[in-house]
Amino acid sequence: MEERHGRRTKSVDALKKCEHNADVLLAVAKLFWTERKIRKAREWFQRTVKIDPDFGDAWAFFYKFELLHGSQEEQDLVKKKCLQAEPRHGELWQQVSKDVENWRKRTDEILIELAEKLEIPR
Repeated sequence: MEERHGRRTKSVDALKKCEHNADVLLAVAKLFWTERKIRKAREWFQRTVKIDPDFGDAWAFFYKFELLHGSQEEQDLVKKKCLQAEPRHGELWQQVSKDVENWRKRTDEILIELAEKLEIPR
């Protein structure tokens, strides 16, 4: 990520150029998360997974976010929607899902494992 003081400007520029790119939307969600704007971060995570439900990295970050800031109901909802979407893409998602040790794991198990490995954005 960009230096703290330039993140918002870079995010606005990126959104203007690529408003329907899941990577950009995820970066904005993480930006709001780092600024402790919980409601806005949740909205941007929802936008991200709505635009690209196949993007596993977004689901994992969304689930990690809900583990820290959401209720059990919200966590279960993210997990349920992720199961329905069955994501297959994302750099981090594929590192876990294509690991030989995880070949029999279901989507929800991969989601939980990846969320545990993710660092909280700073």
